[in-house]
Amino acid sequence: MTRPRAASEAFVAALPDPVRARLDPVFSPLIEITQVSHQLELGPHDTAIFSSRNGVQAGPNGHDRTAYCIGPATTKAAIAKGWTAKQVGSDADGLVQALQAITPTGRLVHLSGTHTRGDIAGRLSQAGLNITNVAIYDQLLRPLSQEAAEIILTAPRVIVPLFSPRTAAHFIRTAPAAESVHAIALSRAVADEFPAHSVCTVTVAGRPDAQAMGAALAEVLARN
Repeated sequence: MTRPRAASEAFVAALPDPVRARLDPVFSPLIEITQVSHQLELGPHDTAIFSSRNGVQAGPNGHDRTAYCIGPATTKAAIAKGWTAKQVGSDADGLVQALQAITPTGRLVHLSGTHTRGDIAGRLSQAGLNITNVAIYDQLLRPLSQEAAEIILTAPRVIVPLFSPRTAAHFIRTAPAAESVHAIALSRAVADEFPAHSVCTVTVAGRPDAQAMGAALAEVLARN
């Protein structure tokens, strides 16, 4: 598991019991989430955009303000933090298309990480919406643990769920190349980080969310 520890543990815990019983989880977070300082404060009529749960966790309490979110997990987290949250897509493209159709008034603020994909603020600005992007957390890269590297080299089969292109690229750079690795990619963009000559097997989840990642993992286990 390459996500931050809490997110990795939550993913494993959410798997069905028969699937979890067949796994021996190894936690080697390749990303560490840290908050960064920023000057912007949200006004009572500002609307937030959250593209990940990390943004929700690093951001302020909602106080019933509106938030547009990518995916059900981010939306649920925003609601729990006091936002009147609405899911408007399962990825950046879906969110941009939805907000172009909704054309919300007032200022939109994308509370994001330092590293983003999809150019949400840029594309919505070009569409004529009033939007600001504020990085409120950073995603620091961390090395693959020695335990994980040894397991990749010695285990007959290793399943590696990868939830972002940046994490996938870092895994490819730092992990031993081994035919034992079966990567499960959150999206085609994640899978595309693997070079054509890669010895790894890659399966793309049916949707870019944790539930579909879990379903893909279960399918991979069922094949053997």
